[in-house]
Amino acid sequence: MKSNRWVKSPSPTDECKGVIERALSFINNSSPEASFKRAIRGRPNLPGCYELYLKVLWSLPRVIRVYPHVKPFSREAVELALNAKPDPFSLPRWIFERMYPLLGDNGMAGLYSRRSWVRVNTLKGDRDEIIESLRVKGYSFSLDEDFDFLLNWISPKPSSTDEFREGLIIPQDKSSAIVVSVLNPKPGENILEIGGSPGGKTSLIQQITNNSSYVVSLDISEKRVNLQRRLLRLWGVENVDVILADGSNFRVRKVDKILIDAPCSNSGTINVDPSIPFRLTKTELNKLVRIQREILKNAFSSGVEIVYSTCSLFPEEGEKQVEIYSKYLEKVTNDPAHFGYKRSKVWMRVMRTYPSLDQSEGFFISKIKP
Repeated sequence: MKSNRWVKSPSPTDECKGVIERALSFINNSSPEASFKRAIRGRPNLPGCYELYLKVLWSLPRVIRVYPHVKPFSREAVELALNAKPDPFSLPRWIFERMYPLLGDNGMAGLYSRRSWVRVNTLKGDRDEIIESLRVKGYSFSLDEDFDFLLNWISPKPSSTDEFREGLIIPQDKSSAIVVSVLNPKPGENILEIGGSPGGKTSLIQQITNNSSYVVSLDISEKRVNLQRRLLRLWGVENVDVILADGSNFRVRKVDKILIDAPCSNSGTINVDPSIPFRLTKTELNKLVRIQREILKNAFSSGVEIVYSTCSLFPEEGEKQVEIYSKYLEKVTNDPAHFGYKRSKVWMRVMRTYPSLDQSEGFFISKIKP
């Protein structure tokens, strides 16, 4: 069941259009949520305006392509975008030229496809009891066929529920759950996680092992580290040390496995975050590729099993990063639909999730066994 985010929206007020126009002026260096908060600061609440802002962001690349004379972040562009449909074929040329040869017509057409996924947190309660409680309350969802703890969530918004506030359910994309399943954590293992915030994968590792593995989780941002610590407490996660550190030069010792959730372009979340085409640049992509390379090099020197993942649709952040470790790659899927890009010599030994196929974020996943 695909969610339809492109249904006809109510006509926005002039005040809402003004807020959207102002928010767009901040989008080059802010997330949609942050830019909207800056735009509406000091103004009264405008119900539904943020959702309209997201619609504008998804539709704006099409407006820019069809109406090149219109200033991209102007009121005229806002009004045109409110009446246009999203079109992934209108992404900035440098992004399109990377993606289209790899994804093809069907992959590009379904680039914005996504379901909303929610994990039942068995560290805080019994799975069946939580699910039954959700049903009794009339929430709309279905059970995932691959993971018994995962729900395809339809309504209401998870964040509006008591279960979310109590940590009984956790929004987590299915691709993220697949990464942890490839890691295959076992009770008693010592696991190093690089790039752990906000803690979704950390908590799933401990959910799978019932808090009986030990995780050291690194992140380079103090703000993100503090957020992760707060969420892990809410979710009932134990035996985790969250550390402020740089994974590219962190000294690795006495671990059984390493999970690298590398800093990346987040191009795989374009179906969640429509600001990516406006914020991502070639320079930023090249910088991230260099960081990923250093993190992988440092982790490989430990001599233990590594799962390397990125939430990216770019081969530079996936296949090209692990080709140097070709002889150490372990095949992670037997499903040809989820192999990597065929232009890579390692394409049958790595894994990708595709928005058009999985209605999830686009992830690259690999396993290296030195």
